[in-house]
Amino acid sequence: MFNQSSLHRKQVTGDRFSKQTELLNLGLAVQQDNIKESNSPHPSIVKLSWVHQDLVHLRPFIRSTVKLFKLADKASCPEILVQEVLAWTGAQPFLTQKVCQLLCEYESFIVAGEEAIVVEQLVQNHLIANWQTQVAAEHLQTIQDGLIANSRCDSIWLLRLYQQILQQGELPVQDSPIQTELLNLGLVAKQENKLRISNRIYESVFNLNWVEHELGRLRPIIYNTTKLFELDEKATHPDIVLEQVLLWTNAQPFLTQKVCQLLCEHESFIATGEEAIVVEQLVQNHLIASWQTQIAAEHLQVIQESLVKNQFCDPIQLLKLYQQILQYPELPIQNYPVETELLNIGLVVKQEDKLKVANRIYQYVFNLDWVNQQLERLQPLIQNSIKVFQLNEKASCPEILMQQVLSWTGAQPFLTQKVCQLLCEYESFIGAGEEAVVVEQLVQNHLIANWQTQIAAEHLQIIHDGLIANPRCDSIWLLRLYQRILQQGELPVQDSPIQTELLNLGLVVEQENKLKTSNHIYKSVFNLSWVDQQLANMLEITPPSRSRMTSDNLFPGSILKAKNLIFQPRVLIFRGIWILLAILGFSALCWSFYKNIEVNILFQEGNKLFNQGEYKKAIAKFDKLLNIDSNYYQAWTNRGYALAGLQEYNKMLESCSTATIIEPKAVYAWNCQGEALYNLQQYYEAISAFDTAIALDTKDPIFWINKTESLLVLKQIDTALITIDEAINLLQKMQKANPQQNITRELTIAFSHKGKVLWQKKQYTEALAAFDQALINDPQYFTALRGRGLALQGLKQYEQAIAQFQQMLNESSLTDTQKAETLYYMGQTHCHLSQFSDGIVALEAALKLKPDYQAAEEAKVRCSR
Repeated sequence: MFNQSSLHRKQVTGDRFSKQTELLNLGLAVQQDNIKESNSPHPSIVKLSWVHQDLVHLRPFIRSTVKLFKLADKASCPEILVQEVLAWTGAQPFLTQKVCQLLCEYESFIVAGEEAIVVEQLVQNHLIANWQTQVAAEHLQTIQDGLIANSRCDSIWLLRLYQQILQQGELPVQDSPIQTELLNLGLVAKQENKLRISNRIYESVFNLNWVEHELGRLRPIIYNTTKLFELDEKATHPDIVLEQVLLWTNAQPFLTQKVCQLLCEHESFIATGEEAIVVEQLVQNHLIASWQTQIAAEHLQVIQESLVKNQFCDPIQLLKLYQQILQYPELPIQNYPVETELLNIGLVVKQEDKLKVANRIYQYVFNLDWVNQQLERLQPLIQNSIKVFQLNEKASCPEILMQQVLSWTGAQPFLTQKVCQLLCEYESFIGAGEEAVVVEQLVQNHLIANWQTQIAAEHLQIIHDGLIANPRCDSIWLLRLYQRILQQGELPVQDSPIQTELLNLGLVVEQENKLKTSNHIYKSVFNLSWVDQQLANMLEITPPSRSRMTSDNLFPGSILKAKNLIFQPRVLIFRGIWILLAILGFSALCWSFYKNIEVNILFQEGNKLFNQGEYKKAIAKFDKLLNIDSNYYQAWTNRGYALAGLQEYNKMLESCSTATIIEPKAVYAWNCQGEALYNLQQYYEAISAFDTAIALDTKDPIFWINKTESLLVLKQIDTALITIDEAINLLQKMQKANPQQNITRELTIAFSHKGKVLWQKKQYTEALAAFDQALINDPQYFTALRGRGLALQGLKQYEQAIAQFQQMLNESSLTDTQKAETLYYMGQTHCHLSQFSDGIVALEAALKLKPDYQAAEEAKVRCSR
């Protein structure tokens, strides 16, 4: 194998050559002496018509080719025959070899004048037509993959540059990364400081139609954006305009939208060649210059706040790392927490194990001057504290020590002072690497543990009293709001009196228009367990034990969709609630002797109509009841569930919330509120409602199952596993205590949920066991059957997975939607096994059942490649 042809083009890797390579090497030896090289790393080549211009230079190469392939025996004019070959291949070694081999095997003798026709026929029939199955398939596939699945450059930009070369014939050399990549692929070459297509075979295979098809497939964002912002009415070449936008934004959604909006409002028409200038002017004038007052101010402010007021990492460390990335265009990844935080902020991105600034706009706004100013502003706080408390005498690295202090105190003055004082009095010298451990020990031992008797007792007691005995706000609402902030990490600012009070207490701070806990010390002292206990004391109930909630990284492409827990698949659980509610209603008849008999009759009639599926009539009964007694909270609850039957979830939420206001201990009202919030996709709020129901009744598995469903949607996988295990444990205890009780349906759902959680954790063996357990209770339960197939797929037991999906199609009574989903997964699995034809058949069957099945359409495209 060799690296360059006689025209010095880079060889695409992966091609294999036979002994004919010797010819091309011989030709190379002569050509390298005769063709002048440019200063470019890719020496120049001649045009596609070079055969008729440089015969003197190429004669040794041509003679060697004639001799090696014995073309003198195949044609009257063998040298002219080779010239016609080179006119197609551009002397690309692999292609030249293939065409010469075809000529060597050609059965007829080629007389003078037939050379061009014969060569063209061979090239068209054996290389270009249906090229994927022809003699150059592997070689051309390498180039295609380099264009449409490139790991170094954006494939859209590669295709767009190549499209311009095809349209214009040539482009000036600019030595950009995209041009370099096209040269490396061998698809184009430099000649006379121009980029031109390397040869006619490439030009025929990867023609304009092919490029436009691939662009249409690869970049719906460009077409959709062009259409959305009507850019085709604003420019001669709207695609080029949008690509210029992406050069600035790197496809960051918010910034891309803002620049496109500016283009949409731009008064002048953008002619050919003006695209780059216009986009740059708009970006510079409306986003970068005086950015604090421009259209992206809020977005950029969030990034700035995340850098200079970060609660997870020391801002100085963040800024110094970012400073290095600016100074050295790319930095190797070392997996430090500070790197992860910069990635989370979105300021940098990971490319080929390097950290780079995410886009040019960020790079202009948060430039080196800005970083240096921020470091100058932040460092005095650390330096002053070191000086006041003489920490340079206490530690090898006093600055790192102070950073650890601030990571606990959030720069809260009183707490910072107390921790620094503890360090000042610390007897041992703190060596490098010991800072975090020492600070944590001091904080835990002298501020957090038994805080009521520690050095910050008075300070923390004020916050404590402000929460549980507040003279300005209801303490329950204060605690509930603070509870939600702890659970979710942050909440949007709404300028409510309760939020204002939490801010006044200093327990939370406002950052990026969000409320967050002020520091780790407050968060440790006034934690979730403490909040639960306080709420329990106020409601006079026993609080549940709470497992620590952790937020997991999103697992992309989750395919186990959340279900409506009221109607699918939890009908039996739901009816179980109604039996209990009916009992409550009947009990009301006994102990509420002063209630009007009509109220109780209406309640029973409403329940009966609900169980019959007559939701509108049930609501009418409950409305009539509530006109008589508006405080009948059970009627508000059951009315909410009837509204769910009509899928009117906003009204359901109002009805169930009314019940909780009338009776804060109405456990099923809280569950009803949670289900309404779930269906409204307000998952964090749903979890809070289910938590309240659990606090009121820790023994009801329904609430644990419902909470798990919301946690699954939020990908809080570890917490979901703890929650569903609790539900299963409760169900198994119920079954053991009363074997006659039929709870198989509930167990089926619970084990299916556990399977989902384990599948998302990629613990496929354990997930398979959970789904199997679910199927023991209900062998026809679709969610468990589907989950079993997916678990087998995750274990790469593809044959078994296909058998599972096929069995579902053969034996189960599936709806068309369920059949389509099963066929989709079966098609996917066939494609994993490289059984492409079977995979496409299954995916097409899925699309017949569900024509708008986008996932199946995309899978079909992938499987067809």
